[in-house]
Amino acid sequence: MIHIVTDSTAQLTEQEISENHIAIVPLTVTLEGQHYRDGVDVSRAEFSRRLREDKEFPKTSQPAIGQFVDTYQKIAQSGDQIISIHIGSVLSGTAQTAQMAAKQVPVPVHVLDSGLTDRGLGFVVLKAAELIRTQTDIKSIMAELKAYMQQITLTCFVNSLDYLVKGGRANRAIGFMSTLIKLKLELRMPNGKLKVFQKARGEKGMRKMIDQVITEIIDNPKITRVGLSYVDSHADTDKIEAALKQKRSDLEIVNRLTSPTIMTHVGPNGFAIIFV
Repeated sequence: MIHIVTDSTAQLTEQEISENHIAIVPLTVTLEGQHYRDGVDVSRAEFSRRLREDKEFPKTSQPAIGQFVDTYQKIAQSGDQIISIHIGSVLSGTAQTAQMAAKQVPVPVHVLDSGLTDRGLGFVVLKAAELIRTQTDIKSIMAELKAYMQQITLTCFVNSLDYLVKGGRANRAIGFMSTLIKLKLELRMPNGKLKVFQKARGEKGMRKMIDQVITEIIDNPKITRVGLSYVDSHADTDKIEAALKQKRSDLEIVNRLTSPTIMTHVGPNGFAIIFV
């Protein structure tokens, strides 16, 4: 039997997790000196509220190696195998920790750095679940997953660089200047790297960038699945969903709060559009 493990940054519905028997290893977030396991000790809604209200900047950390070892040992028996799919290493060391844990268990564990997160990671996990229903050759499954990863576009809209600066992913000078000119960013993760795809000033500039992505999706009939994820307000993602549905009623769209780990990187009013 082949089992699937992922981490708590994956954007998956409870039904998807249950139906596909997916094991989730939670990352840890720290608020006001208290440590919480993402999705276990703190909900997405609670963390979103505290992100707005707490004065102290939150921190995140990857799961401890023991969490992976315990998860692998709990789900697998002799003769089983595990595919462990995780958040891109540019954002977290989770995949590396999973690789270390894989060496400590008696069953084969195949770790995949998705180079993605949120619904992008979720898409890869769901594809793995689909493949293991009809295939047993791990090499073939892993090859198909790597090819599938290349078909996924993750675009994230950042309203303020403050959290990227505080998280060490942008320097303070850039953060200060961006605040002065109301800089908005569109980030993408091609080949597992976090890159600035477009920049704009003010709300009109942000709207233009969003409209370009909407048009990209509407005009491409090969795009069938879309993830919309937000940090706190779903006003933007609701408008995007409505615009997409108006032109493409065939699209499968999931519109939900993102994980606390991603909230910490992106900051308030941020959101993402992810598509296959």
